[in-house]
Amino acid sequence: MDVLKKLIEDAECNKLGCQKEIYKAGDFVRTAGEELNEIMILKSGELKIESVGRSGRVLEIDRIKAPKFIFPCITFSDKPVLDVDLIAITDVELITIEREEFFNYLWRNKESAISFFAYLGRQFSYLINRLSQVILSDLKEKIANYLVELSEKQNSLTIKLPHTREEIARRFGAARPSISRVLSELSEEGLIEINRNIIKINDLETLRKIAGT
Repeated sequence: MDVLKKLIEDAECNKLGCQKEIYKAGDFVRTAGEELNEIMILKSGELKIESVGRSGRVLEIDRIKAPKFIFPCITFSDKPVLDVDLIAITDVELITIEREEFFNYLWRNKESAISFFAYLGRQFSYLINRLSQVILSDLKEKIANYLVELSEKQNSLTIKLPHTREEIARRFGAARPSISRVLSELSEEGLIEINRNIIKINDLETLRKIAGT
């Protein structure tokens, strides 16, 4: 049986001394800086993961729907500190299990241990893909803002890029192929037309929305 489904059963949960927590929509379930010394399982409801950047901008990283473990890798790390906020989108029920109790449970139950580690593998792959999406989304915003600023500076919807792709990549701390990918995406969406270092902006207002300006 899947370890997650097994653990949310009341009988199994009671054996491990699980604690239940109830939150209303909009509540902060956990905040950045808190230590995670227990395994957390979202039994019902939905959470969102948010991060606040240095500029104060709030970025929604992902959403979690029940049933699901919540950051078990952090709990088992040598520095189990959360660096994001967990916020209830709907009313939620959370189950927590002490780290040592859960470790002993896996030690006693080989099939559950195998199921849990398989889960960790799937989550790792998902998070890598999700992180790539978030980075590209953030990069798209930066490039849109860059193009809007150039348009205003040159007072034209047809602008000449003063930087090479390589220079733009360094400017935004990204790889050159990522810059090209985002520009191609904006072109495919019909927002811009690209002719080497000349860019024609077809939809300035949508670019402004993407840039958040």
